[in-house]
Amino acid sequence: MKSIAAIHNSYGKPAEVLKAETVETPEPQKGEALVKLVRAVINPSDLGMIGGTYGRLRPLPAIAGREGIGEVVALGPDTEGPAVGSIVRLPPEPGAWNQFQTAKADGLLVVPSGLSPDMCAMAFINPPTALCILNQFADLKEGDWVIQNGAGSALGYFLIQMCKARGIKTVNMLRNAKAKEAELKAIGADIIVDEAEFDAKEIKKQTGGKLLLGLNQIGGESVSNMIKAMGDSATIVTIGGMVGDPIRFPTRFLIFNDLRLRGFWWDKFQNTKPEETKKIYAEIFGMIENGTLKAPVDSVFPMEKIADAVKRASENSRTGKVMIEF
Repeated sequence: MKSIAAIHNSYGKPAEVLKAETVETPEPQKGEALVKLVRAVINPSDLGMIGGTYGRLRPLPAIAGREGIGEVVALGPDTEGPAVGSIVRLPPEPGAWNQFQTAKADGLLVVPSGLSPDMCAMAFINPPTALCILNQFADLKEGDWVIQNGAGSALGYFLIQMCKARGIKTVNMLRNAKAKEAELKAIGADIIVDEAEFDAKEIKKQTGGKLLLGLNQIGGESVSNMIKAMGDSATIVTIGGMVGDPIRFPTRFLIFNDLRLRGFWWDKFQNTKPEETKKIYAEIFGMIENGTLKAPVDSVFPMEKIADAVKRASENSRTGKVMIEF
């Protein structure tokens, strides 16, 4: 059957190399399901994969996209489920931005019914990353502090909300902080500071030396400033480097404050720990259901306008996630 997919035949600027093309999708055979895209999310990592800069690239020509939800519209012969009509996670491989996909039925993750489609579409990359960082890198207790840069991102929103639910306080670094201050305060942010006005000594004073965990998704001077504000034996976890600048680590903080610098990549975690991953997704859906996790959507584009969608996703003026639908 015919399907429309977002395909790139080379690596480069997403708005230039990505095209909506017609592809053949095989009919589902025994043990398989046919899934139709409902909502797909455009993440920075998607743009990195299309651009050829991500840690894992697909062979060309490639279908883009890794996150979203779809509806099971048909099952192969003698295939028990998921039932037709079920909402499932879009198979991330060979690419999620595809109108129809044929996938192994027993490998599909069913999304709980009655939840926001937009939130469920966003449930598979940023929320698990935030949860793993909180759970795996520090023994945080109520009243402790976490700091992050890039706080206006979807990951930043989810980290703030998870911390708020646990009684953990947050310091949130971002550019043009005044524009986002009211929005971040509304979801539970404690301290919001503009990158250009960051004073490490003042932040350390305000947090009482209990700044025990940092999330770095920017790199460069931003994380160098973050290091100087941390408490003793704190850990900073890097998950991205948006600015691409080298990081100058102040040696004295590594030695005298026993600072730990770590990295985390959700792709590697979910590929090596499938049972733990299932438990994490269940916890994420629970937080969506009870209202702990919310995030804004900037815009939704049809697949035919994929170039416009990725262009919008690259703009700093957007006010939430950009999504694709059929």
